[in-house]
Amino acid sequence: MKIWKYAVLALVAVALLAGCATQETVDTKNIPDFYLNPPFAEDAIYGVGDAKMSSLSTSRTMALSRARDDIARQVEVTVKNAITDYAQEAGSGDNKQVIEFAETVSRQLVDTVLRMAKTKEVAVGEDGTVYAMVEYGTNSLVEAAQETFQRNEAAAFAEFKADQALQKLNAELQNNPPQAGQGGGQ
Repeated sequence: MKIWKYAVLALVAVALLAGCATQETVDTKNIPDFYLNPPFAEDAIYGVGDAKMSSLSTSRTMALSRARDDIARQVEVTVKNAITDYAQEAGSGDNKQVIEFAETVSRQLVDTVLRMAKTKEVAVGEDGTVYAMVEYGTNSLVEAAQETFQRNEAAAFAEFKADQALQKLNAELQNNPPQAGQGGGQ
């Protein structure tokens, strides 16, 4: 039983040390202003992304992809979140030990079609990182929403017509129930 307690304490100590590790400082003077402060407009949404890959071409492609992802998250995102909070106290009197554990996990899912997203700016930093900004006009967003609405309206009409046909079939079956030996090629 004591070995279990020491193992848990060792895991908690490792988790605490990992959480206290020093953070890498970022030199923001070499990052393009459009990346740190994307513009705001009534008629457009701006997304930014960055990447530092093995080739300039791949870096640019990834940075633009991440900029489009940024726009998609601004337009629509489903967030799933889980929090685990655990505390245990064991012992008696002055010989009590407390173990606490907290964990939070967040997952963001995006499923959006971006039509007419335009590359506005691309810059390469001193360290080879490619920074990109993409613009998505809100007119495109409105058009996509209208198209979805029209498709949904057409689907609703088709469902209505199918329901009418099913009701007609049910009424026909109630008025003229099938009998054994009829039809079926006998």
